Amino acid sequence: MQSRKISNKPRSKRTGSWVRLRGGPVFACIDMGTNSFHMVVCQATPERDHFEVIVKVKEAVPFFRRALSAHYIDDVAMRSALRILKDMLKKATENDATTVVAVATSAVRESKNGEEVLQRIRQELKLDAKMISGKEEARLIYLGVLWSMPELDDTFAIVDIGGGSTEVIVGNRAQTLFTESYKLGAARLTQRFFKKGEPTESGIRDLHDEVRGVLRPAAARVETVGGFNKLIGTSGTVQALAKIDRERMKKPYAELHGWTLNIDRLENIVQYLEDASLKGDRIKGVSADRNQTVLAGAIVLLEAMRSLKATETIVCSAALREGVIVDRFLQTGWLKAGLEHHRDPRSASVHGLLDKYNGSFEHAEQVARLSSEIFLQTKGILHEYSEDVGHLLWSAAMLHDVGMFIGRNGHHKHSYYLIRHGGMLGHSEEEVGVIASIARYHRGSEPKDSHEAYFTIAPEERRLMWDMAAILRLAEALDRSHRQVVRNLLVTFDESSGNSLTPRTMRLSLNIAPGQNSHSEVWALNEKKGFFEDRFRVRIELSVGTEKVSAR
Repeated sequence: MQSRKISNKPRSKRTGSWVRLRGGPVFACIDMGTNSFHMVVCQATPERDHFEVIVKVKEAVPFFRRALSAHYIDDVAMRSALRILKDMLKKATENDATTVVAVATSAVRESKNGEEVLQRIRQELKLDAKMISGKEEARLIYLGVLWSMPELDDTFAIVDIGGGSTEVIVGNRAQTLFTESYKLGAARLTQRFFKKGEPTESGIRDLHDEVRGVLRPAAARVETVGGFNKLIGTSGTVQALAKIDRERMKKPYAELHGWTLNIDRLENIVQYLEDASLKGDRIKGVSADRNQTVLAGAIVLLEAMRSLKATETIVCSAALREGVIVDRFLQTGWLKAGLEHHRDPRSASVHGLLDKYNGSFEHAEQVARLSSEIFLQTKGILHEYSEDVGHLLWSAAMLHDVGMFIGRNGHHKHSYYLIRHGGMLGHSEEEVGVIASIARYHRGSEPKDSHEAYFTIAPEERRLMWDMAAILRLAEALDRSHRQVVRNLLVTFDESSGNSLTPRTMRLSLNIAPGQNSHSEVWALNEKKGFFEDRFRVRIELSVGTEKVSAR
């Protein structure tokens, strides 16, 4: 891989995506976990300094666990999920939620039919259901902890033990320093090491070794970012262990949030869980559903503390779903509370990827601006796409040339790969796929069934990807020289033209900076406009001048 010199020229002031998320004063989030589904409905306050929890709902989904080993969500699990989600949607509506989103984690993420499952949920329930990556899950957990523990004022670590994965995060109130997701979930490890759900001495020993082997290298990486001062534990497993500890400490009614569990007491609890499990005894103080996985989860926490050299864990009752609420209220402007610097993760991740691969910011921003102008000025005439799609276009336009980091030849294909695997935060996995595909087709051949960038995205998203790629091609042509000579543009239509046999005329008027020429842009536009003309069935006529043009 060849490297490119990093310019010392100061960058222009950065602007983020012009698109803002929806999510009003009453917002509901459903966390489609491996062990259980959780929903929380929250209401923002007029002061915008906090939000109130209206209702919480939880339901176990034991059928979903099978997907971890089968990598497939069967009909029984699908029907169970649809029923639970339907009931949760009803509860959210009864509590006046104006927006409801569902986020899917390990079980769906790793299933062969995970995308099909989400499509069915979206179609049958009209629910905004999205798949998130392990790193995005970690970011949202971090936000949930930040919100619920305002007293944290130094570097801290978070261990979140879910059913399918365990997230390890290190950060402070300003930023995360380390985030990683490991396949060390309590349900996953139970299935893997305790055959038929029956622990054995060798299985327990192997489980300790597995977790230790995965987390010790992680601990070394944590050391490289400066370590941490406090360890925070989140998730149902950690809370279940804290409840056992409270009983043993004879403080059964003590507040769970903020409870401190030290490593000596945790070692005693793990020993108790191992002995009881080997005897086939029921674990006291733990729900029947949690009984099956609590031992594996306890071993993960213990080995995490040992690897990280932590002497105690502070329990946090907030996690992923609260993080989604915080994220949405921040992005929609309904929450401030000193967390404003976390308000625009989507734009930040786009800029971060552009920086990582030494992309030309000036060219990227010019193409993104022109793409957005074409998108907005043709909305209601050539398309009816929402602002959410406009954000995908903006992101693809900003990142369309990052593949140049690898090489000029075929750089559009390199851009697809770098975006697809770039760990973009603030986006769902589906959104990242669409952004990468739009960028992939800013040049080169049209989408084909044999292209990974085409067949890997959902069928209902292929049309919008194709249309946005057509807009991106026009905008990219209009900065062919990389000199940002187009100050602004105006799109108008000849309403008297066009019929069932002939395309209508779309006039594209360009305002060029004084003293500049647009020869390269005009040539490139004539070369690339065919893709757009075919997609939207128009004939483009171009006019160029130095007089400012503006939409009527």
